[in-house]
Amino acid sequence: MRKFIFKTCFFVIPFVFLYVITSLFYSSSESPDLIRLGCFPNVFKEYRSVFHDEFKRKIYFNEFSKRKNKKEKILTIGDSFSEQGNYGYKNYLAEKYGVLHIDRFISGNQIQTLYELLNGDFFEKQNIEYVVLENVERSFVSNAKKIDSSKIMMTSQLDNLVRNHKPSKGDNADPFFSKKTIQFPFSMLRYYFSQNYLSNRYVYNIVLNRNNLFSINESNLLFVYKDLSCLEENNDLVGVQKLNNVLNDLSNKLSDKKIKLIVLPAPDKYDLYYDYIADKTKFPRPLFFNHLSALKKDYIYIDSKKILSAQLESKKDIYFYDDTHWSPVASKIITDEIKKAIN
Repeated sequence: MRKFIFKTCFFVIPFVFLYVITSLFYSSSESPDLIRLGCFPNVFKEYRSVFHDEFKRKIYFNEFSKRKNKKEKILTIGDSFSEQGNYGYKNYLAEKYGVLHIDRFISGNQIQTLYELLNGDFFEKQNIEYVVLENVERSFVSNAKKIDSSKIMMTSQLDNLVRNHKPSKGDNADPFFSKKTIQFPFSMLRYYFSQNYLSNRYVYNIVLNRNNLFSINESNLLFVYKDLSCLEENNDLVGVQKLNNVLNDLSNKLSDKKIKLIVLPAPDKYDLYYDYIADKTKFPRPLFFNHLSALKKDYIYIDSKKILSAQLESKKDIYFYDDTHWSPVASKIITDEIKKAIN
């Protein structure tokens, strides 16, 4: 029995040590997403305290799933960049205008959903004057390829989606005996001793040529691998032209209903900070915004990359250091640009 216990301890004690390391430094929470996906140590746990007041702001916008009988001037529809709650651009926008937001669970592909709403009775039952269509750069071109512009969604179908929706209760925590317990400590070591690599097959950790872009004064950039894998498609001028044609078509259809379309591409983190990457040898330049900016548009265009890039020299944390998304700093800048477009 003692021999068995000794042999067991010989295996378990190192595992306990690794488990303690993982418990102390691994983040299983949904946000910050890059820390979790990349298996990086969550060593800057107080990083977001600088945004504490923004995270506590009152909610002003109206979600479709929880809508009240109000008259909204602006409809927002998008992806995770439009789901930032009280510190998102739609909430700052709603401090001045009535804003109705289409929940993300309703809209898997926001371009497709907008077509379906246009073909149904949605806009006949609303008093919308502007639609803000947000799409993250990495999936904008591909989303435009996956549409059926003839599909219809009636308000009754939307109501059914809301009634039948069950919020997911995801739990990213790992049990004691798990792959993560072994994987994370080694990934943590790599974070401190390696440069310019893909961690856990999800997140790049790349050296920058300066350390003052984020308030924690780190000279590395974390971004999701899809920012790179999408480049072949997004750097193709023909693909961007087809996207622009779709957006023009949407704008013209909305215009028939006396509604104006505002298009808001959210820059990939890799693209926004590309000029600050120290060694670009293996990292091609993104061309999406260059292509899109040069095209003729029938919609109101928010050139978010140009707008946010102009602020990088004077403002820190335009994007969160540890997350895919822009911070309240960028949300406010983008909101100001949308207000200018409306006024």
